[in-house]
Amino acid sequence: MILFKFAFITDTHLYLNAPRNFAGGLQQQKNSLALYEKLVEQLNAFEPAFVIHGGDIVCGGNSFEMSAEAYEAALDSAEQLGKRINAPCYYIPGNHDLHPETGSKDAYLARFGINGMGSLSFVHENIRFILLDSQEVPEDLTHGYISTNQLAWAERELKRARDYDQEVFIFSHQLPFPSVEFQGIGSRVANSAEVLEIISPFDEQILAFFCGHLHLNRVFREQGMLCIISAGVICYPMMWRQVLVYPDRVDVRCETVDLPEALSESEAVQPDNNLYLLGRERDLNFSIPRRDSL
Repeated sequence: MILFKFAFITDTHLYLNAPRNFAGGLQQQKNSLALYEKLVEQLNAFEPAFVIHGGDIVCGGNSFEMSAEAYEAALDSAEQLGKRINAPCYYIPGNHDLHPETGSKDAYLARFGINGMGSLSFVHENIRFILLDSQEVPEDLTHGYISTNQLAWAERELKRARDYDQEVFIFSHQLPFPSVEFQGIGSRVANSAEVLEIISPFDEQILAFFCGHLHLNRVFREQGMLCIISAGVICYPMMWRQVLVYPDRVDVRCETVDLPEALSESEAVQPDNNLYLLGRERDLNFSIPRRDSL
């Protein structure tokens, strides 16, 4: 018996009237609105209890030549698209959700923040969902950073989960800690050692971490903790995660955004790299045992 379903989407990189597709055409900014609209349609067909967006909603920061006006327009459009999802949608910021000229997070928080914050915690069916804001940085830096205050908050949330015998999912845009494959600081939060110090004592509570940022599918374990990296919507393989929660397990599946023309155009840019971005079968579809089943 399925208890509930949720969806994890990330790296939509919405850019209305984009001047071109970026990364040599791998990223489909000129099709970003159509991709987002098709994604909303598929999410509604999936009928999740809620959706979590892993960041890089738009193309802010200083990498996409986006004007302040285009940034505000993209945020407005993304907000309206989110309202078309027939379920609550929770957002965490990515490095490209910062203002392209000032690096400020204010415009993002005005639309997507909860009580003016980029972090959030909530409980659903006795599972605690902790959404981290890894953009506590002064400008659009590739790496993330999680402040001491937020880490203290996260630790309190993890203690609550332990006290109430809850399992935990944690979400951040960048990796909370490095892996063998992804060592570079551009992949992760800069203070990942501090993050590990806070979360490691609660490893038995934590079902998995969900991240975006790297635009590929990967699943790995670090110090016994499962990390799920999800591909971006904006480029090949244009996937999002369906998560189905059962009493004894959690099934995670990948779903492709059904816009074949954009997918084919992105796929043709670097064909030798596509398998690397897509990942192995074990990166796409797998099950996570729950504690009650062990």
